This record gives sequence, C-alpha cells and structure tokens, in this order.
Amino acid sequence: MATEDRAYTIGDYWLTKRRDGKSPDVWQIASYSTKSRSVVYRSTKCRDLEKAKAVLRSFEAESRSMQKQDSADAELLPHFRHYILERGPDVKRLDTIKSSFRAWIGFFQQDELTTGVRVADLNKLVIDRFRRWRMGVHEYTVHWGGKAYHNRNPNGVSGEAVQRNIEDLRAALHHAEDAGRITVPKIHSVHRNLRSAPRSRVLTAKELGAMLGYAAEDLGAYRWIALMIATASRPGPALAFDPAKQWLVDIIDLHPDGAARTDKRNAVVPVIEPLVPILEDWVRNPHEAVKSRKTWWRNMRRVLGLGDDVNPYTIRHTVATYMDDEGVPGSQLSAIAGHLPSHRGLARTTSRNYLHYNPRNCPKAKRVLTKLFRSVEDGASRWSADHLRTTPIRGHPIALTKRSDCR
Repeated sequence: MATEDRAYTIGDYWLTKRRDGKSPDVWQIASYSTKSRSVVYRSTKCRDLEKAKAVLRSFEAESRSMQKQDSADAELLPHFRHYILERGPDVKRLDTIKSSFRAWIGFFQQDELTTGVRVADLNKLVIDRFRRWRMGVHEYTVHWGGKAYHNRNPNGVSGEAVQRNIEDLRAALHHAEDAGRITVPKIHSVHRNLRSAPRSRVLTAKELGAMLGYAAEDLGAYRWIALMIATASRPGPALAFDPAKQWLVDIIDLHPDGAARTDKRNAVVPVIEPLVPILEDWVRNPHEAVKSRKTWWRNMRRVLGLGDDVNPYTIRHTVATYMDDEGVPGSQLSAIAGHLPSHRGLARTTSRNYLHYNPRNCPKAKRVLTKLFRSVEDGASRWSADHLRTTPIRGHPIALTKRSDCR
C-alpha cells in the first residue's frame, strides 16, 4: 500500500481506510500478514482521526507487551489487561483490583506522564504524586470494558487504600516479570506515618445490640452480624459463610469451602450455644448470598448514629478486645481472633500459640463469647422494644421512631 494512504504509522501498523469500500468512514488499523500475503484490517470503531490514533497506540503497545521488552520501552497499561485476562480467574478480589487499575489510569490521564507511561517511569516521585492525588480531592472517568466508570472523591482516600492500589500495581508487574516480559523496578510503598493509626474503636454491648436489633428485618444481615459477634470472624469470610458446609456440629471452619489453605487462612472456632438456633435456621432456610453490604452498613451506621470510624472490622476488634479483657488464654485468643494484643509481647501469629489451641477444648473462650453474645441479644431485644424502622419510600432514607412516640 502506498505511504500516502497511511494517515498514521507506528511500527508495523498504520491507520487507513479499507480499499474494498467497506466501512468507508471508520479508520482501520492495518498490517501486512506474511502468512496470507495481504493487508489485514482491524476496526478502531472511530471516525475521528485523533481518537483512532489513540486506539492504534494502545493496540501497538499491547502487541509489543506480549514479548520481552526493556522497561524503558514497555508501556505500563497493557500489563493491567494481561493480568486481568491471565491471572484473573485465580484472583478472588478481582473487582477491587480492576478498581485499582482504573485509579492508576485516571491518575495518568491527568499526570505529565500520560497514559503512555513506561514501566521504568515508576520511580518514587511518581508514586508520591499518585499518593497525594489519591489522598486529596480527585475525580476521573475511565473507559473500561465498554463502560465509562466515573469516580469522584471529595475527601480523598486513606493511606491504606493507596497502599492497596500500589500492591495491585506490583501484582500486575510481577506477573509480567514472571512471564518473561519485563524487569520490574522498585515500587515504593506509602510511608507508615501516612497510614491510619491502629484500630482503637471498641463498641459497647449496647451498640452491638442496636446493630443486631436493626439487622433483624434483614435475615442475611442479621446472620452476618451475629456470626461476627459469636466468632470474631473477619467480615469477608462471615459474608461468604455456608453453614451446610462449614458448620461441623461443635466447631465452625471459617475458611471458605474450597479456598487454598495458606498461612493467612481463617480460624476454626468453637460454636457457642446461643448461635446454634441461628445456624440451624440458616441451614433450613438459607438466604441469598451477596458479595457486599457496603450500602447496608452505611445506612445502618447513619440510622444508629455511629461514627465513620465504625466499620465491619470494628466488630472483630471489639470481640477480640473483650476476650482479652476477660482473660481468655493467649493460645485461644490468638487462634480465634488471628492475633494477640501487642502488650502480651508475642507475635501476631506464631506456631507455638496454635500448638496449644483445640477449638473443641477452649472452655474459657466459649464462656466469654457466650457471655458477650447473651449481653448483645439482650441489648437487641431492648433496642427493638423501643424502636421502629420506617419502611423507606423511594428517594427517602430509612429512619427510626420511638415506640413511645407512637402511643
């Protein structure tokens, strides 16, 4: 094909219009196939030349990224796509990782490096710019999988959220390195001084009771809250819990069925008596599982007047703190909650603690967890006896009224 027919060329690809007259207004990515000895067309789906150029740049960079490249030449963004396609089926929190990748793309859309950023460009100064951008007021729109994702954050995100974005970036780069495509530079972390202080908020039995009472009208949420209080479970495993598979009469295996048994596995915990009828009903009448209760949690927190520092992990922290205050032996506390308070002078998770833990023989932990759960149940009954939740009308928030005010 004559060079004058090439509106824009990168490497072995160029932009042109089809000679056969098909799609006369749409720019095509053309290349010469030695196998068929003919020009091969790929539509950019763009009528505007500048937009078509951007599509070609992305296509060409992605084609090169499948081969071994010097980090100074390798564009970053194609490796996000490769990670999703090649590693995605084995990743549990894939939606979270995709969100991280979109945040990086949104940043580079506004940064001096642009979305053509090279892997070698990822030095400490760039990571610092990303951190300041994410932790400040920011807004971006990223097109991903044929859909436009708009994100606006008027308050910025936490240092922990930025660190998760960095960890996801590292995962994509190390996947590319393992595939022999690039050499990964050092990716700096968020300084610990910029991350939140250790979680210190401890809920009262009255607050836990109000949460359980509020959840009574949502069976799935009620069981989720009850399970976390009774076992000190992390929110995720409690959300994914299936009693038909994980409840083994006198113990509960909080590790999701079929999940890999790594060093970060979830605990096997004793079953306390007041949880049994909840588990029995759960088996007989399973509720529809959900992946997230973020909206439910925000509504609950607003209605009950709880602060923004209260999140699902606060329940876990509260139960662990309560067990510690009640003198639960270290081996039992460490194995059930997954850590020990720092003042005990022991590592967060050590083999010597787990060696002395038997979930079927930890009477002190069972007594303490039962005492707490009974107290929370009593608080839930008192709360429910004095409060009514309004049924929300579309466009109006859930609200509470005092039963005494209705008389």
